[in-house]
Amino acid sequence: MKRLFNVRGSLIVAGLMMTLLGLGNILGAEDWAADQWVGAQGRELDIATGLEWAWGAKIATVGLMILILSFVLYGAARARFGAIAISTFVLGEIFTVSALSSKNYGEDASIPLLVVVPILVLLIALVSCIMNWNDADENGL
Repeated sequence: MKRLFNVRGSLIVAGLMMTLLGLGNILGAEDWAADQWVGAQGRELDIATGLEWAWGAKIATVGLMILILSFVLYGAARARFGAIAISTFVLGEIFTVSALSSKNYGEDASIPLLVVVPILVLLIALVSCIMNWNDADENGL
């Protein structure tokens, strides 16, 4: 159980996952835009593609920040940073999707079952950070 909720390990996995998914969103921005904004063409599709590119850049940037700081911070500082970063990221995603849903974002798109994996990874990382909120430095560092 302690291994599953290892702060550093869970933050490394979460950071890598977010970085890779963000880069995937950047590289496939036009495909994502066409899938999420059904019927968009011309300038609308260009704007939607830019939105998807920016969204991917945000996800990749937050992922890189989590990844880098998981190596720099120790103990309680790492756990607190992780909990705050993940919570803030998830709230931002909820607000973004909520705001775009009122503009018909993803109305006819299918939500892949694979979306469960990132949610579980972030949930495990968040729980591990919260469980270790007041931990001393790992390995005496």
